[in-house]
Amino acid sequence: MKHRIESTLLAAFLATGSAIASAADDSHWYATANVGANFMSDQSVSLSGDGPTQSGDASLSSGLLTGAAVGRAFSRSFRAEAEFVYQSVDHDGVRLAGGSSLPSGNFASTALALNGLYSFNLFGREEVRTYVGLGVAWLTEVDIDFEQGGQELSYSGDGFGLQLLAGARYEIGERWFLDAGLRYLSAGEVTMDGEGATTGRVRADYEPWSATLGIGWKF
Repeated sequence: MKHRIESTLLAAFLATGSAIASAADDSHWYATANVGANFMSDQSVSLSGDGPTQSGDASLSSGLLTGAAVGRAFSRSFRAEAEFVYQSVDHDGVRLAGGSSLPSGNFASTALALNGLYSFNLFGREEVRTYVGLGVAWLTEVDIDFEQGGQELSYSGDGFGLQLLAGARYEIGERWFLDAGLRYLSAGEVTMDGEGATTGRVRADYEPWSATLGIGWKF
């Protein structure tokens, strides 16, 4: 009986040691470069200045996302990363309730984010790992521009937001991998003040979502 218990404890110890060693083998640093298509639904906009506040709807379309991340995988399942992201969408202008309007332009941001991600084997292939994640983003600048006749009205601000991420990674050999994902960022209502000679203040919700492709390297 004693020998059986000792054998069981030894087997459990070896299995635990093997799992720990396997997790240690999966830990690594990595860097990723991303590019993607950016989208945002139409948003309500309010403009305040010398006169009464005016409200209207901005007709938003598509744009571009670019970014880069550096992260640490602690195991096969858990990793964390810090990233920089630029994203923008075009708009067709804003029709204000008073009958006036603002010309077309773009709605863009730069952000620093910290993401936590959980990876799992959805397709039964170890070289393909799906993941979900949650991130906190500091929007270092949110900028909305209106351009007409060579002149530009520009408003900018900053803020914080939360982002959701989901996707899959495909490993190419020991060092390289490809990444395909979707992300959604919600920063709520952002206040943007006029830049330079532009006066007044614009408030609008900032909620872009993106489809991305990336390439990464483990080190």
